[in-house]
Amino acid sequence: MAAMMLCTAAPKVGIPVGSCSSIVGSPFRLPARSAAPLLRRKSRPIVRAAAPVPLPAEYGYVVLTAASSYVLTQWQAIQVALQRRKLGIKYPKMYEEAEESVFNCYQRAHQNTLEAYPAYLALLLTGGLAYPITSAALGLIWVIGRIVYSLGYYTGKPENRNKGAWHFFALPRRISEGIPVNYCT
Repeated sequence: MAAMMLCTAAPKVGIPVGSCSSIVGSPFRLPARSAAPLLRRKSRPIVRAAAPVPLPAEYGYVVLTAASSYVLTQWQAIQVALQRRKLGIKYPKMYEEAEESVFNCYQRAHQNTLEAYPAYLALLLTGGLAYPITSAALGLIWVIGRIVYSLGYYTGKPENRNKGAWHFFALPRRISEGIPVNYCT
């Protein structure tokens, strides 16, 4: 096919037509117009957006904050995996059956974060459309608070998690009650 297309263009660029028969293998020559519609055919988009959503210039900060929260969840997962290996807890066991277990504290810190994560991301990404700097700053407070929360929980004493409980202030408040929304107790 490529050789045939080359032969149809040959007279236009000064190549003798006789040499085309050796390329194609036969003296058959296509008219110049037959391949042109195939080359000019344009692809059409499959999906068209109804209306573009303009993003503020500072929305990149919101995306970076969302990425940092993903790094947080992965760090917590690695901490759980390291404790699982250290204590010899095999899958699919979710928790250790001991009464006071450090592993259970690691697991719960991660699970608590994952329970709040969808709401956090939804609030961060949608709030960032109108208030990107504020959303990114509050999102970063949530991430840092979650790190402090986890490190307190990792001590093996669940009450130490309260040292990082201030991360709840980064989430929206219930106006009627004046208390933070508590997604993961």
